[in-house]
Amino acid sequence: MANDPTKPSEDAVGPEASVKKGLPQKLVSLIAIIRAKLRDHPELNRLIVGRETSDREIALAIMEAIDDFNTTPPLIGSYSVEDFPSVSLLIRGSLISVLESVGLLQTRNQMSYSDGQGVQVSVSDKTPMLMNWINLYVSQYENKKVRLKKALNLSGALNGTGVPSEYLYVNGDFDDLDLT
Repeated sequence: MANDPTKPSEDAVGPEASVKKGLPQKLVSLIAIIRAKLRDHPELNRLIVGRETSDREIALAIMEAIDDFNTTPPLIGSYSVEDFPSVSLLIRGSLISVLESVGLLQTRNQMSYSDGQGVQVSVSDKTPMLMNWINLYVSQYENKKVRLKKALNLSGALNGTGVPSEYLYVNGDFDDLDLT
């Protein structure tokens, strides 16, 4: 089944379709896990047809989460999908990106209507609920990310690959002092 850009909810999905597109198996597995965590399946989406988030959008969210981890100090290395140190952290970071994207769409499409006789209808008014979920995930994600980066840096310090503390530059090495 060829993907029709005018009907994104009908794009071929699943591991077979993604592997045919040339995606790495690890990325395909992560996309499936994140979709399961989001419960974004056509049979569960009662108000929309198909899926809300495409495989491509989830893959972008994964790349954003990896980039966030790689560019947050301490800069202890550059990780990819294949060697990311924590699958649960990667999933949580990806969920944040997906929820932010959905929240932006909901905000952009929010509309309230009143017929003047007491009947009021709102469309796409889920932004406050999405913000609550995003805030919950962000606080958990940031705490776990900081703890993991500290642990990886300490582990690296034991084998000489860790990022040195700024105290090394402030205090220096006592052997280098000229006390004469």
